[in-house]
Amino acid sequence: MHLKRTIRRGLRRLVQLYADAARAHTAHGHASVTPTARAIPWTRHGEGPTGALTRTTRARPAMAELAWITLGKHPQLGLTAATLHDDFGSANRLLLDAGFSTGHPDFAYVLGDSRPDEVRATLQQLYSAVASHYVAIDDASLDGPMPISLAPPRGSEPAHPPTPSPRQPDLRADLAEFAEELSGRLPGSWTAAVHEHAGEEGQLPLSERVWDYGHVSWALSEFTPHRSAVLTSDSGIEILVTDRPLRKHEFLIAVFEPRGSGFDTTTKTPNGIVVSNDPVRAASRVTTRLLPRYQEAVRETQLSQVAKSVAAGQRVLAGWDAVSDSLCDADHWPLDERYGLRQQVRDAEMWAQFAPFLEHGQALVAHAEETLPLLDPAERVAGRWAYRLSALREALDGGARVQAEFQVVAEALLPDHPRSKAVFADAVAMRNAEGWHYSLTWMDNAGVLVDIARADKAPPAPPTRSLRAQQVRSTRAEAARSWSPYAARQITAAIEKNAGPPAIRFFNSSRPPRSR
Repeated sequence: MHLKRTIRRGLRRLVQLYADAARAHTAHGHASVTPTARAIPWTRHGEGPTGALTRTTRARPAMAELAWITLGKHPQLGLTAATLHDDFGSANRLLLDAGFSTGHPDFAYVLGDSRPDEVRATLQQLYSAVASHYVAIDDASLDGPMPISLAPPRGSEPAHPPTPSPRQPDLRADLAEFAEELSGRLPGSWTAAVHEHAGEEGQLPLSERVWDYGHVSWALSEFTPHRSAVLTSDSGIEILVTDRPLRKHEFLIAVFEPRGSGFDTTTKTPNGIVVSNDPVRAASRVTTRLLPRYQEAVRETQLSQVAKSVAAGQRVLAGWDAVSDSLCDADHWPLDERYGLRQQVRDAEMWAQFAPFLEHGQALVAHAEETLPLLDPAERVAGRWAYRLSALREALDGGARVQAEFQVVAEALLPDHPRSKAVFADAVAMRNAEGWHYSLTWMDNAGVLVDIARADKAPPAPPTRSLRAQQVRSTRAEAARSWSPYAARQITAAIEKNAGPPAIRFFNSSRPPRSR
């Protein structure tokens, strides 16, 4: 009983304090805090040109000033909202319950508009809930028809209601002009093409093709790009330029993955960059940061493909060695036509591993030749790297010549001729047979590219000293160690260990006598 009585007294005291605070708020010149009525959900009745509305009201005790929710529209974020006079957090709770998110640096509440049906249902829920929570909504800055807005109760409007700010024009930098000027300042020959995207049509291909796991990939997945530009070089490099979300004077620049390259996830991606609308500075950052990272990523991927092709070629050769002996007699002559058929299979498999490098193998060899003088001379000689690089270049030149001859024959064939398929099959078998030597040479020496790249990334070895310098340093080190406190302690311990019985002291002082 005593506990219940204490609780009732505390509640009565809390109600009294709340009433005193409300009266003090009114006495200091604020707007009236005693509304005449409280609105409950609207009900439509009657017929008319505007649709008459009626509401049922009831008396409400005194409380704080009416809270307001101001709705706005952002071209990229969607719906935005702000609260006014929300002393008790009613408007905040309504917005969070309706689905608005917080934490944006420029807006208090944000609701995406990618799905119009969900946005319409959210607004309808918000408009229906404000009536029972003593909250009003200002949606004057929204475009188009919106759900019915509930007006505040009579006599409770704030002295200075919030006025909607005028819509500001979109002052974004011109993407087409920026892309054209940027393409003219990049090294090499570049062409620019601007694309306009309606809704989400261009978002999925861009997010799939962009070679980025950083800010650009996140922006393309979270925001819908309304426009973008693609810069294409004469060597096939493609660069994406698009607006940076929420920044009107900045652009996002990233590269696309090369088509048909089969990149794996172990390669370090050349993440995109953020640039200003100055094409001179943007071209400098693309040239010094983005393009070198792209070339390094492509080179790492190609070296990974080299290692895989060499391993596959070794498996082909091992399979051929296991079968060829069974198809020959004791003098190593073929027994029948099965030897020739199996040999054609071997040539085709080796050419399939060698052919992809006819296009970019020369660039790998050239980069290795540029790196070779910077490596350890002893390691270069031991691995015969210079000789093996020259063998790779000869293999690529020979393979390109064989492929060019095959292309001449293939283009001369008539598709409608009855023997065109048989002639084409014979030309393929002849190309594979003539390219067998170059394929084998590539498989035997391509590992040097991986070895040179690994040696280039290895940390440099410490510089070696001459023998005389090492001897001088050792002598000085021994002299320094002999005078160190640690050496003195060791000498003292050795003397005490091997010393005899203590001598008789003839002096009372602890200081030893002076010598004559």
